[in-house]
Amino acid sequence: MEYNINLGVWQSVFAVPSEIVDQHIKLAGAAQLKVILWFLRHAGESFTVDDIAQSLSMQSADVRDCMQYWVQTGVIAVNENMIEPVKRSFAEAIDRAGQTDTNESAVMTETQEAQKEEPVPSVSPEPTPKRIMTRPEKPDHKYLAQRIANDKSIEYLMQSADEIFGRMTSNNDKATLLFIHEYDGLPVEVIIMLLQYACSIGKCNMRYIEKMAISWADEEITTLEAADMKIQKLTSGRNAAKIVQRVIGLDEHSPTEKETIFADRWLNQWKFHSDMIRQAYEICVDSKGKYVQNYVNRILERWYHSGITTVEQVEQEKEAKKPKKKETYGATYDISEYESSSVIDEEW
Repeated sequence: MEYNINLGVWQSVFAVPSEIVDQHIKLAGAAQLKVILWFLRHAGESFTVDDIAQSLSMQSADVRDCMQYWVQTGVIAVNENMIEPVKRSFAEAIDRAGQTDTNESAVMTETQEAQKEEPVPSVSPEPTPKRIMTRPEKPDHKYLAQRIANDKSIEYLMQSADEIFGRMTSNNDKATLLFIHEYDGLPVEVIIMLLQYACSIGKCNMRYIEKMAISWADEEITTLEAADMKIQKLTSGRNAAKIVQRVIGLDEHSPTEKETIFADRWLNQWKFHSDMIRQAYEICVDSKGKYVQNYVNRILERWYHSGITTVEQVEQEKEAKKPKKKETYGATYDISEYESSSVIDEEW
């Protein structure tokens, strides 16, 4: 019996840097690992972002995010020796991350060269207004990778986010979550509760989540108990808004923040029944010709402070406000007096 080594797939191999396995196998997402493996397999070939996206059945934007991770972690470098299409692809990724220093340097170099060729009279430049940042810049991907590697709670946050979203979150999403934790001061467990609530109401996008996180931080919601109470209040408000939609006949839709605030006030704080909401709505439409939330709110607010809680009381108030008719007395006719008057003569 003869034995041979079955090379099989080993007849065609390519190199993978040890750093990818040693440092990034836990940090990088599945999409990022797929992109780097595809890139290494086709090293030396001419390809674009769209080529990678088509080959991996991914969106081009997602491929750019993945490449941005490998560029910023230093695994891949953008330099003049790269094949032009690849270099252009990575340049797009860097631009997407907002790193425009390279382009600015190039523009500065061209300007300096022009100044060398033709001297320009010295002119005092106008002071450049400082850009006011409402919030600091979010952490870069190197810092993000370090925090995930060194802090188990941060690693757990990122893993939980992937599970809640039902997809691999991008590095920008992860950076936002880390920013919420470190800058806004929300604990990991509170952020996870926030993510679960946002996705449960169909708001599973990072812009909405960050806005809500800022609000929670301002309200100092930093414990599980406080977060649970906040979510209960938000849920109660949304349920109230849906009741108002049904009562006044609006098409069912995801309530806006303003609709939720008003409905929570009317039903949960002021304890009005749905028939009172309908009554205020009808008065509003009769007066304004359409549904105006602020106007309905003013009606209900007046009723609340006046202690009017039933439709019967509303009707009584209407009757009380009606102008009283002046009392008129029926005419009494004296036939003899009428006949002796000159009325008939005048008419005829």
